[in-house]
Amino acid sequence: MSIFRAYDIRGIYGKDLTEKVMLNLGRALGTFIDGKKICVGYDTRKSSKKLFDSFSEGLSSTGCEVISLGLTANPMLYFYSWKNKIFGALITASHNPKEWNGLKMVRPNGVSFIEEIKKIEDIYISGSFLKNKGEIIKADATKDYENFLKSKIGVTRKKVVLECFGGSNVVGLPILKKTGLDIVSLHDKPNGDFFGFERPEPKGENLNLLKKTVIKEKADFGVAYDGDGDRSVFIDDKGREPNVSSIIAIFADYILNKKKGSILLTADCASEIEDVVKKSGGKTVWWRVGHGFIEDKSVKEKVLFAGEQSSHLYFNEFYPFSDGLMATAYLSKILSERKIKLSELIDKINLHPIEKLYINVETNENKDRIVEDLKKRYPNALDIMDGIKIRLNDIEWVLIRASQTNPEINICIEAKDENRMNDLIKEYTKLVKQI
Repeated sequence: MSIFRAYDIRGIYGKDLTEKVMLNLGRALGTFIDGKKICVGYDTRKSSKKLFDSFSEGLSSTGCEVISLGLTANPMLYFYSWKNKIFGALITASHNPKEWNGLKMVRPNGVSFIEEIKKIEDIYISGSFLKNKGEIIKADATKDYENFLKSKIGVTRKKVVLECFGGSNVVGLPILKKTGLDIVSLHDKPNGDFFGFERPEPKGENLNLLKKTVIKEKADFGVAYDGDGDRSVFIDDKGREPNVSSIIAIFADYILNKKKGSILLTADCASEIEDVVKKSGGKTVWWRVGHGFIEDKSVKEKVLFAGEQSSHLYFNEFYPFSDGLMATAYLSKILSERKIKLSELIDKINLHPIEKLYINVETNENKDRIVEDLKKRYPNALDIMDGIKIRLNDIEWVLIRASQTNPEINICIEAKDENRMNDLIKEYTKLVKQI
């Protein structure tokens, strides 16, 4: 299995990713950026600090000035990189199980590496690295991020329940408290075993405790973060998990009523968001799924906001990367200003149901083969590069694509009602498994 993916590096610790591999990845990245300054941090996984040390050593051996941010969340490292206009790298495997680890890399403009990954892979394989003497210095990513968040959002007075799963956003809780939020936190200490959760993934049964706690605490809403903290899944004040497209529509409407511009949506978002954007005086840019691709397109198109069904939310009026902490504070601001409950906003939007499924296909080779087979079977479907989108009628569609992070096929479906959704799920799940 290759550790080099479309916009990050991932593998199983001790098998695909060892200290020696990370040392050479540091050398390869340092060679690629020609010994320039770079900030580096790590998530809460048990292997992350060891891999971080080896990686930083590799970087400094190429002449890089390595700014160590220590244990930090994805949005905070990306912010530090963006604000200081330097490269950045985070040791993390995001929502993958605890035995996994990886590496996310960011350009000085706040956009994740994309085409750079292949160049780094070539340098890594060649073993031809720069040799120079750099240094490793420590810095704090917290204060500047906190000041920025408070300057853009202000102080809000909402009660929220936050599910961290022991992941990186535990370091962001004090910041959110300083924005005025009354926080009830779950699994809020760094924990490499993610408190027994199979993975730090904000979906399915992992959200049960959060939903119950929102109701018990009479909170305004709840939020669950993934392992590195760039995704945010919301629960409304009634303990319901809204369609992510509803959350995207809420942000798009609010932002466009402040300033006119464009909103970027991915192919797995509800078609009806486009109507919300039009009514608010904005334009819609449709694009492919994947945080690196979205960040890059958001900068090029100068969109105000972007959203995808996986709960990545990008506030490009500020910076291009997705940020679960910003999303939490921002939603609180919207509810405070509009003096409305989240459940009431959700019910007003009333989108058609959307479901997202993940099918384990065991290997990346199977994943790629399935996508190629589907493209041949459905030549009239929309080609979204890593998959297809089949338009069934004016309302309904099925999107089938290869996951960029796991050996999985992702299926996303919009249907007219729940009965039709169940039929489509059975039909297309069966198709993928047959292939």
